[in-house]
Amino acid sequence: MGAGAPHGGDEALTGGELRRRAKAGVFVVSSRGLVILVLGFAGNVVVARLLDPHDFGVVAIGMSFVLFAGLVSDGGLGAGLIRRTEPPSSEELGALSALQLGVTLAMTGLAAALAVPLGRIASVTAVMVASMPFVALQFPGRILLERALLYRRLVAVEMSQVLCYQAWAIGTVAAGFGVWGLATATVVRALAGTVVMAFVCPAGLVRPRPTFRLIRPLVGFGLRFQAVNATWLLRDQLLNVSVAALGGVSQLGLWALAKRLMEVPYLILQSLWRVSFPTMSRLMSDRDRATRLVRQAVEITSVGMGFVLTTLAGSAPGLVPGVFGAQWRDAAAAVPGACLGLAVGGAVSVATQGYLYALGDARSVLRASLLQALTWFAVTLPLIAPLGVASVGLGWCAAGVVEALVLGRATRRRIPVGLFRPLLAPVLVGTGAAALGWAVSARGGGTLGSGLAGGGCSAVFYAVGMTLADRRLVRRTCGFATSSVRAALSRSRSEESG
Repeated sequence: MGAGAPHGGDEALTGGELRRRAKAGVFVVSSRGLVILVLGFAGNVVVARLLDPHDFGVVAIGMSFVLFAGLVSDGGLGAGLIRRTEPPSSEELGALSALQLGVTLAMTGLAAALAVPLGRIASVTAVMVASMPFVALQFPGRILLERALLYRRLVAVEMSQVLCYQAWAIGTVAAGFGVWGLATATVVRALAGTVVMAFVCPAGLVRPRPTFRLIRPLVGFGLRFQAVNATWLLRDQLLNVSVAALGGVSQLGLWALAKRLMEVPYLILQSLWRVSFPTMSRLMSDRDRATRLVRQAVEITSVGMGFVLTTLAGSAPGLVPGVFGAQWRDAAAAVPGACLGLAVGGAVSVATQGYLYALGDARSVLRASLLQALTWFAVTLPLIAPLGVASVGLGWCAAGVVEALVLGRATRRRIPVGLFRPLLAPVLVGTGAAALGWAVSARGGGTLGSGLAGGGCSAVFYAVGMTLADRRLVRRTCGFATSSVRAALSRSRSEESG
């Protein structure tokens, strides 16, 4: 399939090195996400004091078009090269770069042509879309670094983008450029990432070479892979519109805050999702090892995420009003259902999505995503009027169960692995611990102190309960977390020379 010699930077990894890089990747990507979240929050606080809500709305519109341009230009073709056993050739990477660069340049030109007749919002959008050609130049390097699980280098690219964006945005907005400071900061962010990628990727920046026949075999898998991302994006947008239409804008505001609370556990799961795909792709030739890894992933994720989600759910009645104000108290009602849905669906998807993608079975993941979205709407929409924002959390819970069932069934057709028995103890113990913490937090008057007390009770009850239920699994989960930190702080000789 690949024409020409493999591109520099791809290497064969021993079993021990693969495990080390995968564990390091979990910690590095999780830490990166948390730092970016904090920097983004701090930057928004500063910029929000200098701009009005209308300016933020203009940037939000522009960002929606940027996300769409990224979705179209990627096309999932990069994922097809990541999952392949044989490394991509220089010609394949050049062809992919040429296609993505051509699509993003065409979108930039179209946005610029529409900017003049449509006014300020369209002009801001055009400037932001102009960042996408620089992003396209990074794709070959991202593919090579993902295949090699060199997440330190990827994080260097992403952190440079965040720092340059925040510095430019704050500086230009403070200097009086207003919304144009945020728009041009998007271009600066992409340019900074491209420059850093040229240094950290062993292959540098790949020269675009328009040869579509080399990437034609990737199109089928790529479209299905990208359809999953499109489903998630469309689901979130339609859910927001539906909540606002049926429950009012105030309910949408409550849900937006509750969803923001879920970002911390979601960041951890995202790091696991991101690492599992290239890791599983390296193990496709060893069915037994892949089976063990899928089983261990659901066990460790269910216990580790159970601790985080249980603590969050138990603290919600006090944490929400204590931190954000009494007017946001009702947002806490969405948190328990959301946590339970993420505990079930997240643990199973971490263990199975990367495996199914590595097999080339994006169809099963797409089916799970579609059924998850339909279930979420089917449960949420009829309950918005009587239950308010709590209905969205219940919808997430039901959607997570459906997603887990579909992904679990698709995985069991290929390997003999049980995915639901490991969930039983963490879910039951976590539900009881969250209920106890919720009661403590609510009876304490819904203050920040009562929220901390409730979360502490939930954490202690969960830790004790899980230790009694399965001491071995708790010890293994703690060992994985410790070894991830240790692996992230070490640097192998092969990685240094990669």
